[in-house]
Formats: sequence, C-alpha cells, structure tokens
Amino acid sequence: MSSPEMVDYIRTMVRGDHEANDRVEARLDQLGWDGFPTLLGAVFYFAVNRRFDERTPPGEIMRFVADMRATTPPGAPEIDANSAETLIRAAVDPDIETAIDPQMAGRIQGLVILTILGDNAVDDDDLDALLAEAVALAERV
Repeated sequence: MSSPEMVDYIRTMVRGDHEANDRVEARLDQLGWDGFPTLLGAVFYFAVNRRFDERTPPGEIMRFVADMRATTPPGAPEIDANSAETLIRAAVDPDIETAIDPQMAGRIQGLVILTILGDNAVDDDDLDALLAEAVALAERV
C-alpha cells in the first residue's frame, strides 16, 4: 500500500525540489518504504505510456535510453542499457518478459520517470492525475 509520503517523494523528485525530497525521504525512513517499489513501477508504467506505445520502433527506445544515459548526472548510479530498453518495451507490451535485478529495475524506473516527467514536462494537474492513477493501480496489484 502506498502512503501519501511516497506520492510526495515521487512528486518532489520529479519537480526537482531537493530540500522537500530530503525531508520526505527522512520521514519515509521512519515510516518504512513498504509498497514503494509497486508505486514506483506504476508511475513508471504511466510515464512510459505517455511517451511510447506498442507501435514505437525499437530504435526510438534505444535512442531514448542512450540520450537518458548520456545526460545522467555524474555520480548517479549506472543503469544497464539493455535492461532499460527491455523494461520500457515491457511497459507498453505486457507479453515481453523481464528478468531484471530489482535494484537495477528501480534505478531504471526512477531515471525514466525523471527523464519523461521532469524539467516541467508535465504541469501540476497532469502530474497529480498521473500519480493518482499510479496509486490506484498500485493498490490493485
């Protein structure tokens, strides 16, 4: 089950509000992170499906991943390009199987969410709607 703090954590991460994100992270460290991977996966699903669909050519996903990796800030955890491409394709095509390390999957999901939704790519209302959809999906899983 996702908590309001988890939603705030993702919102502040997407908005680049580092101070608020640190405060929410500290609060979640006290409350616990149970359910966060499911919520992150749901936000990832909706973010990816805003950007790609089943007709997206594999080359476009490859370019997206390459650009995302090239613009990752120094010191950020590395992500595996093949795993990122597979995870993105699986979000738009449920028939694609993934066997990706959960820690790598979480790093990929976070980076993809920031890349697609960050830098004010979505307004507050759209972000709130996406997060509400993600919470509803995460609670059904």
